[in-house]
Amino acid sequence: MTERRGIEVRWGLREDEDGVAELLELNGMPRPLAFEERFVVAVAGPEGELLATLSYRTASKRLLLGFLVADPWVEERSLARALYAGAIALAREAGIGEIQACPSLYGDYPGEVGYRWCRGGWRADAALALGGREELPAGGWRRVFVLLGFAPVPFFRAFRG
Repeated sequence: MTERRGIEVRWGLREDEDGVAELLELNGMPRPLAFEERFVVAVAGPEGELLATLSYRTASKRLLLGFLVADPWVEERSLARALYAGAIALAREAGIGEIQACPSLYGDYPGEVGYRWCRGGWRADAALALGGREELPAGGWRRVFVLLGFAPVPFFRAFRG
């Protein structure tokens, strides 16, 4: 479970299914998907108001992220960024190594939080993504390494015995 600017991102629970169904319906999607898919959810407030979801499935130490659905009356960018960053943290906590996200019709939200574009989709290594931080380094070579998905290891340390 991660929290970003008042938005909590966590794995969806059975209790969330009705809220997910409502979000799907508000976005013109069939309600039954809420009961057939699994979701990472973004909630806010003390009552845990469901604001956005990101479908997912797992396969062999990989987290495969699907479609994003957000409350149409809430600013989508901050929710999407929170969900994609939260998915990295959740995957890391669950011991999942790689994250793959489908290209979004709405924007490059995964790229804004550290995923890299690779072979027709967004990818992130949960162990290396953002170096364990929620934001990219300020600049210089460390930022380039994080954006490209390389571990920022000094050259002399890479060849120690």
